[in-house]
Amino acid sequence: MKNIYFFIAFIFIISSTYSQEKDSLDIIEIPESYANRLGKPLLVKKDSLYVFRTPHVYLVNRKSYEALRNFYKAVGKKNDMTNALLENYTATLQRNIELEVELKANLDKNDSLDTAIYQKTETTLVNTQKALDHTITNLEKATNSLDLIEKSVKKQQRKSIFEKILIGIGGVGVGVLVGASL
Repeated sequence: MKNIYFFIAFIFIISSTYSQEKDSLDIIEIPESYANRLGKPLLVKKDSLYVFRTPHVYLVNRKSYEALRNFYKAVGKKNDMTNALLENYTATLQRNIELEVELKANLDKNDSLDTAIYQKTETTLVNTQKALDHTITNLEKATNSLDLIEKSVKKQQRKSIFEKILIGIGGVGVGVLVGASL
């Protein structure tokens, strides 16, 4: 009977330890909608796991958060001039964000234009390479033709010289025959 109580107590201790570990390892998911939320920011706790689905996350420590909160509280209590200044500053920040988005769009557009120019240049280079290959082929054919012509001219020159020698020998032979007969 003692063993059964011991076994039940052992299982209870293990399950409570497991549930504590499970609770401490819960993953807290921050949804994308949190990016558009107004109000007090979420307090992040030490040794917790978070999955942020938002496009941007700004982490601020406690002192900075308190300073910002006190600043906005103090500004809210000030006169209209301070409120107008704060609104203008906020509008300027918003305009800077819009300009940054436009700049990114322009840079993306420039990248696409650069890609198009690169592709056209690459096509031109390929066509130029084909033209050069064709020209080299034609030059090789012309060189071969010139070699054949040169060989033919040398052969013709040798034939002509040989014919001249034969005519000369024939003339000497005729001259000797004519001279001997006279």
